[in-house]
Amino acid sequence: MRRTELECRDDALFDEVARDCAVGYLTLVTDDGRPRSIALNFAALGHDIVSHGALAGEKFALMGRRPRAGFTMVKEYSFIPSYWSAPDHACPATHFFKSVEIDGVAEVVDDPALKARALQALMLKMQPEGGHVPIEHALPMYRGSLARVGVFRVVTAAWTGKAKFGQNEPARLRRLFVEKLRERGAPVDLATAAEIEKSLG
Repeated sequence: MRRTELECRDDALFDEVARDCAVGYLTLVTDDGRPRSIALNFAALGHDIVSHGALAGEKFALMGRRPRAGFTMVKEYSFIPSYWSAPDHACPATHFFKSVEIDGVAEVVDDPALKARALQALMLKMQPEGGHVPIEHALPMYRGSLARVGVFRVVTAAWTGKAKFGQNEPARLRRLFVEKLRERGAPVDLATAAEIEKSLG
């Protein structure tokens, strides 16, 4: 990463972004060498990424032939308008965020117990209030569905986190951002202001 001050390898960042980001982007390589990016609902099992889909189609075929994969997830924070710091000049406009980029291997999951764990992780993320019988591979009510559904996993070899909150800007400018964000007052602005304040001590 070029800006090392934005890099973060804290597992807490990985967990937060994986929990709060609804859609991530799986990148595979086609047979003719083109990158193929696929938007997915996903969940994390440790540092591995799990998703589900059909046991047919391009994604399924590419995982079988070219398993090297990337995965990107981004938790968006506030947009910072240019005029907060430089009236009439567009260049300072920016957007703050946390992100994780994964390098790994994609695979189709065949083990029923792992399929069940992956699908239950998806349910816990998307429907944390419950309202369903937890998915277990030994339960008769889920055996048929587990056999028919495709479950996919990106096994993480390495990952890099990024937290962009103006760390490369002077403290006076970051304090200005905090003031303006609190004035604007949307929930995401208040969360962004709190993140910036961490870098101010």
